[in-house]
Amino acid sequence: MNEEFKNDLINWGVNWEEVKERLVGNEDLVEKFMLKFLKDPSMEQLQSGLESSNAEEAFQGAHALKGVASNLAMEGNGFLADVKEITEILRPGTMDGAMEVYDRIRPKYDELISILKKYAE
Repeated sequence: MNEEFKNDLINWGVNWEEVKERLVGNEDLVEKFMLKFLKDPSMEQLQSGLESSNAEEAFQGAHALKGVASNLAMEGNGFLADVKEITEILRPGTMDGAMEVYDRIRPKYDELISILKKYAE
């Protein structure tokens, strides 16, 4: 595990000890799954649903993103809390307030993607 990568993730908001414990203490596995996040389509699905006013599509993307973010302990900077919030807004099929929450999620997501790309092979 690259220590600089680990520190960048921690500084971004990953709860390192929690995700490491979830992956049986294997930091190489943490690195592998973090980098796999680059290919996760859930944010694209969330954005597409919001742009097309399709609450069901947006909900599916948000719900999937919530699962991945939870499993990877992406909680320290409010990312996971915001993803949980937008998921609950969209769950009943409404979009009221969803864009405001999305506007908080997007910059955090983009920052994480930049970090991950920096270390992707």
